[in-house]
Amino acid sequence: MSQKINPTSLKLGILQLWNFNLPKYGKHFQNYKRRIQIYKHICYYLKYVLRNHQLLLNKINIRCINQQVFITVSLFCLQPNFTLLNKNSLLSTIFNWIKTPLILHFYQTFFLSSSSFLLSNYITYLLKEKNISAKKLLQQVYLLLKPQSKTPKLVYTTSGIQVVNLKGFKIQFSGCFESSRSQMAKTIKCNFGSVPLTKLNGFIDYSNNTIFTKFGTCGLKIWLFYEFKSF
Repeated sequence: MSQKINPTSLKLGILQLWNFNLPKYGKHFQNYKRRIQIYKHICYYLKYVLRNHQLLLNKINIRCINQQVFITVSLFCLQPNFTLLNKNSLLSTIFNWIKTPLILHFYQTFFLSSSSFLLSNYITYLLKEKNISAKKLLQQVYLLLKPQSKTPKLVYTTSGIQVVNLKGFKIQFSGCFESSRSQMAKTIKCNFGSVPLTKLNGFIDYSNNTIFTKFGTCGLKIWLFYEFKSF
């Protein structure tokens, strides 16, 4: 039963926090609905722009303070020499949506183990752009993640900011991802270390994504299990 439950939902409120928080004040619902739509537009737009510049989106943080919008973007560089983004063009496009003064900051992350969302974007990029088979892709990602198992990471919990280390991971492909005479869907996976999904005292970063390939639809699931670092 634990395999069918989102492991993040199991820990919400006990250890882990929600990824998206949007406070709502007053009796009008239209402003709340519009903010969610704008947030989705900004995420899709930045993801598209970063992909064209050989950059992958890791995380977006949007805050509204004193009638100003602060957007913080964490990204991963696919190439050592990447072209700088036209920040003025991005600000102009986003300003046309929200009609509010905004400030945009970019931060670079150097580890694929920073989040399961970043790892999902990286795998999708290799599968579509580089035309790498699913089996070779899993081997490549396994060799990249294994040396990062002891890399520290800061996470937000119900007890505040804490330091964690990557203890184990699991990556699973299911669907049609390779040429085959059989029309049946296949499932392949790779894992390293320990990934106890029902353990409440561990921090789990979970992500799922649907990838459309020339062979059909493929489902991607990623579990990153972190243990709290003791000092």
